[in-house]
Amino acid sequence: MKDQLSDFIEIINNAKDVINGGWKTEHESVTIGCRPGASSGTDSLELIAAEILSCVKCNLSKTRHHPLPGTGVINPVVMFIGEGPEPDEDKTGESFVGRAGEYLDKWLDAIGLERNKNCFVGNIIKCRPPENRDPHPDEITACQPFLLRQLVLIKPTIIVTLGRFASQVICGSDEGIEKLRRRVHQYEGIPVVPTYHPSSVLRNKELRGAVWSDLKRVKELADEIGRRN
Repeated sequence: MKDQLSDFIEIINNAKDVINGGWKTEHESVTIGCRPGASSGTDSLELIAAEILSCVKCNLSKTRHHPLPGTGVINPVVMFIGEGPEPDEDKTGESFVGRAGEYLDKWLDAIGLERNKNCFVGNIIKCRPPENRDPHPDEITACQPFLLRQLVLIKPTIIVTLGRFASQVICGSDEGIEKLRRRVHQYEGIPVVPTYHPSSVLRNKELRGAVWSDLKRVKELADEIGRRN
């Protein structure tokens, strides 16, 4: 897995020049559906979503039920990035539903955020790997352009990575999640706060204190950036 992760980190790093600044001040709501929403030569979240929903670039297209483009708003306060769809997400085609989704909503409420008001929620891998295994190199390569294009359009103020894999990819590190979450990272000038995945915390309640500490860090960053702007 370490070699696979290194390959993806290299791909991300080589493409970072497509991520640029110019954040907007207002939050524009976006519905992520299956219809192409862009004119020729113009990218959009709707167009990316349509491509994800019809994607057959890797073998995950043969085992998935529903790919997950992600949901939320452009220019969110926070973009949450997980590894890949959970079982409930794969079945329903909706991001972060079921117990993990309900738990994430509680996290958001605790720091004054709302999923479809000032957040975007998505994953690095858009289709669920069988048996929740780590993604294969070809699956990572197939999905990485979608993530990069989404980041260009979404322009989050803060990124919160959920779990080991997403945190390692976005932070460009092979450190474990416990070490990564102890500091704020940067992704092309965007603060990145790694934390545990809601599913992990549901399985291990001893992680709740660490997550609350991470969420307070997100709130402090958001308030500080808001004051500067």
